[in-house]
Amino acid sequence: MTIPVSSHPPTIDARQILDMNYAFAQTALLMAAVRLRLFTILAEIPLNAREIADRTHTDPQALERLLRGLRMLELLSQEGDVYQLTPLADRFLVEGKASYLGGDTLAMLDYIPAWFQLDQTLQTGVPYRDLGDVATAENFYAPRVRDLFPIVYPIAHRTAAELKLPHPKDATLQILDIGAGSAPWSVAFAQSYPAAHVTALDLPAVVEQGQQQTLALGLQDRYTWISDSMDTHTFPSLSYDLVLVAHVLRFISEERAKKILRALVDSLRPHGTLIVADVFLAEDRQGPKPAITLDLSMLVNTQQGQVRTWREVAGWLDTCGLQHAQSFHVAGPFPIVFAQKEL
Repeated sequence: MTIPVSSHPPTIDARQILDMNYAFAQTALLMAAVRLRLFTILAEIPLNAREIADRTHTDPQALERLLRGLRMLELLSQEGDVYQLTPLADRFLVEGKASYLGGDTLAMLDYIPAWFQLDQTLQTGVPYRDLGDVATAENFYAPRVRDLFPIVYPIAHRTAAELKLPHPKDATLQILDIGAGSAPWSVAFAQSYPAAHVTALDLPAVVEQGQQQTLALGLQDRYTWISDSMDTHTFPSLSYDLVLVAHVLRFISEERAKKILRALVDSLRPHGTLIVADVFLAEDRQGPKPAITLDLSMLVNTQQGQVRTWREVAGWLDTCGLQHAQSFHVAGPFPIVFAQKEL
């Protein structure tokens, strides 16, 4: 029996490639609206295009084209000639709200050039920059760490509320937060353990931002901030009940990470807990998508950083003296890794 073969090849739609080609346009749309403070303006009162143009000092006809784009992204809705925020924009793009993510949007101005040199990094082995370098990291993150707080804090808050530590909620915990940034992780645990005290360590310019964040939250009296590098700081032995290592290890080499972890394990008291919060690949390294994206980001933004699996990090903890590391998944796309120090 002869099976007829079609003379016409199957139709392959190019739209997926074209969407990829123009994916940057969505970022540019959002960035323009944030820089014009358009969402914050519309949070006060719905307006028509001319009224918005007056407040943003833009041309009304040109602005209408931007407004159509924001409707396409489902960030604005329209009734008649009046525009108003969608719930998504109202929650995350209005200045002054605790959930504001516009600062992270504007950070793309610095991230995009690194991505557009990905091919050069692959050919030369030289990244666009090295955020694992102390001076580079300090200059890059000091202006940004407070913008990261609303992204990380909800995940940290749920984790602190639901992870069972071997201490009652009224215990006078001593918490160490290294690479603290704006301190979303230690803030979450300090709120869950009202008698806890936090020692937070980061680079000097970053510490200034972390101090402002904890002051704004009324937690300044419960924090001791240390301006130093985690690589060179001497951590006191047997001093902490909880050590937090959040979004640090993916920026540095395995050797450097293990050296830091060994010092942190020594600083833990018996029954103390060490938590590693980070982005993790699945065990087969084929996902999830955000982890694959961040792994490529580490390629262009660090010399030796990369995204690992949680079991890899658990293995590091084992070699550093913390056995029986576990994953805990309660919020966000990735688990945390935690282990407790035995007697």
